[in-house]
Amino acid sequence: MRRLRLVLVGHAIGMLILSSSVSASSSVVSDPAGDAVLGSPAYVDIVQSKVTAQVGRDTLYFSMELAQAIPAAPPDDFLGYNWFVDTIPPAGFDYVVVVRFCSERTGAACAPGPLPRWEGLVNDFVNPARYFSSFKVDGATVKAFIDPALIGSPASFEWGALSRTRPAGSGVAPRDFAPDVCCASFSR
Repeated sequence: MRRLRLVLVGHAIGMLILSSSVSASSSVVSDPAGDAVLGSPAYVDIVQSKVTAQVGRDTLYFSMELAQAIPAAPPDDFLGYNWFVDTIPPAGFDYVVVVRFCSERTGAACAPGPLPRWEGLVNDFVNPARYFSSFKVDGATVKAFIDPALIGSPASFEWGALSRTRPAGSGVAPRDFAPDVCCASFSR
């Protein structure tokens, strides 16, 4: 009988541990559909962007919802979905989290490897880009999962999202911003 009680108590403790939820804090920005630069495809028109801290996993989750699904084989030479992060406001953005599509025509702007392909990276504007593989492009949603250490492990930061059809530095402006006027606040 005593042994059965120990087993039941052990089972109850195990279930309690397994059932505890992973806590999260989020910052969400909604953006009106149709406000991207005139002539832009709907799959660069941001309708919502979000940053979430998955505390139990020590992961930052960046997501972007677009007005239309991204084509499986985008006709664009380049697509970029970016989240700019300012960890020391108002000093300016310190990091950018990027999920981008690279083709043969824009390969020089991308990491070495077979083209076409999607890639994820964090740029701190000083050091070489740090690439990550935890991202997903699924229909009208772009997601990136990063270790907070890639952006200096801040407790809070200001952020904004944007979409591009040409690499930064090409002279072509981003297609859409969320929020339209800088910035949203996030705290873990």
